[in-house]
Amino acid sequence: MSLTVLHSWVGYAIVGSWAIVAGWGLALALTRYDDTPTFWRFVGVAQVLLGVQLLAGLVLLALGRLPAGADWFNNVFHILYGFAFPVVVLVYAHRWSRAGRVNPHLAFAVTGLVLFGLTARAWQTGAWM
Repeated sequence: MSLTVLHSWVGYAIVGSWAIVAGWGLALALTRYDDTPTFWRFVGVAQVLLGVQLLAGLVLLALGRLPAGADWFNNVFHILYGFAFPVVVLVYAHRWSRAGRVNPHLAFAVTGLVLFGLTARAWQTGAWM
């Protein structure tokens, strides 16, 4: 399996995992569960997948494989939607949930929804190779 194919398939997994985090986090916030180690492990897996995707993307970039061919606009947005914006969203989500400003499950439900949209858009801009 080539690195490009791996990058694409992990992209599918990332988009799906953040959709699951969004729905699961909302359900936990509505039902007011407190102890949810399985949910937090899944959030961790989704974050690790994002890191694996970043490493694969950086290797592809170093090899000269641009995400969307020669179109600089799509290349920039692929990187912004797939890495820069998700990192910012995750940093704020962790800060808000640790500070106790909002219910941590609700914070990660919103985070999952936002990251679902961002990573889906990153996949879409990179899928035109």
